[in-house]
Amino acid sequence: MSNYPLSRLSYKRIFITLLLFVAVRLIGDGLDRYVGMPTISYTFALNFIGWVMIIYDWNLFGIHYNRFKKNPGDGLLFAFIGMILLGGWTYVNEHFLHCVEMFPDVEVIRRYFFASPAIIIAFTFIWSVLVSLSFKAVTDRFDIRDKELLIILSSGFVFGLILTAIYTPLSLNMFVPTYLYNTVLIIILSYLYNQSGSLISGIIAYSLINLIRILMLL
Repeated sequence: MSNYPLSRLSYKRIFITLLLFVAVRLIGDGLDRYVGMPTISYTFALNFIGWVMIIYDWNLFGIHYNRFKKNPGDGLLFAFIGMILLGGWTYVNEHFLHCVEMFPDVEVIRRYFFASPAIIIAFTFIWSVLVSLSFKAVTDRFDIRDKELLIILSSGFVFGLILTAIYTPLSLNMFVPTYLYNTVLIIILSYLYNQSGSLISGIIAYSLINLIRILMLL
């Protein structure tokens, strides 16, 4: 298990990171009023806000990249474990929960093949980075010394609720299964972070699972 230092993120940075995360929904929905294709609208929103967040939180991203680079064996091991866990949870969602999630319309990728790299990057790597940096920022002030299990579960319930509230339509039938899905998703990502000491393992695992899903549907 990794030992974490006390928080170094300011409240301002936490707030702005969360604001950027919310901005994806606002920009995506705003554009879609004119474009009429959510996949295209959200491709722009994800790529634009994603790179803004990476630049804004470059120090945070760089710290986790350097941790991963310092111990790539553990990082890749937990990325592989993460793919198994996320793959299994994705299977449960696709066959039982059927919740709302950030995923492209594959027909749009086929129709606009020239734009497929931007679409695929947006819904795999960029979305994974947005979720990972945002959940880290939101839970950064939690005191997790000697409370690894508590912080993993708390991360899931707290940021899972935020993720669901931002990106799920106001429907109880959709909210409940989506909240369950997002809670377990964040618990898995938090577990990978806790074990590897870096957000990069979870980013790799989540990105690759979504990439595999897209390629299987093309």
